[in-house]
Formats: sequence, structure tokens, C-alpha cells
Amino acid sequence: MRTFVSALVSGLTLATPAAATEPFHTASFPDHTIVSLSLVGNQTAASIEYDYDVYISLSTVSTDGYGSYSDPSRHKASVRCHAPEAVAVRGVSYPIPTSTGGADWKDDLWRAVCIVPVS
Repeated sequence: MRTFVSALVSGLTLATPAAATEPFHTASFPDHTIVSLSLVGNQTAASIEYDYDVYISLSTVSTDGYGSYSDPSRHKASVRCHAPEAVAVRGVSYPIPTSTGGADWKDDLWRAVCIVPVS
């Protein structure tokens, strides 16, 4: 579990502290740990190749009562809503399979930023 969190954190660019909002992605692990990723900020992308620069917070909680952790950093990602849809992290662009749907945090991030909620 720690390896996953470390890999996830190292795959994101560090920014400044921020409070978390509603999670856009949650993952549960066999060791009773739940990792949540939340959007904590966004702005127009600095690069013309992307639509938004977003900032993500990471938190973990143990369902068996052994603690929790809230990463004090914000992690930057860039999101392109138009074709070819993509999320970029630390200079690496990951395509988003919008037709088949995805199951990882980058797919969930793209949907949270680019899909307009229907009420």
C-alpha cells in the first residue's frame, strides 16, 4: 500500500498546501486503507495544448482505526477535454479512453473536470 501511495505522490508535481474537497477518485486496499484524491484548485492551462491546470490533494484513512494521513501538498496535473483527450502529469501525457471508460485516477480526474454534471 505504501508503495502505491509513494508511486502516486512521486508521479505528481508538488505545489503548495490546500484543504481537500469532495474526492473525485477513491481506492480501497486489502490492508484496510482507503486513498482519496480531491480537486483543490484549477485554472486555465499555461500550455495551449491543455484546457486546465488542476491541483490535487491526497489523503488516506485506515478503516480499522490505525490512523489517517492528509498530504499537505497540492499536486499539479493538466487536462485536455477535447480530442485527443488526455491528462498530463510531470510532462507525461496519458491518453484518456473516453469511449471505453477508464478505471484509474486519471480517467476519473478527466471526467470530474471535463464532463458537465446532469441534474
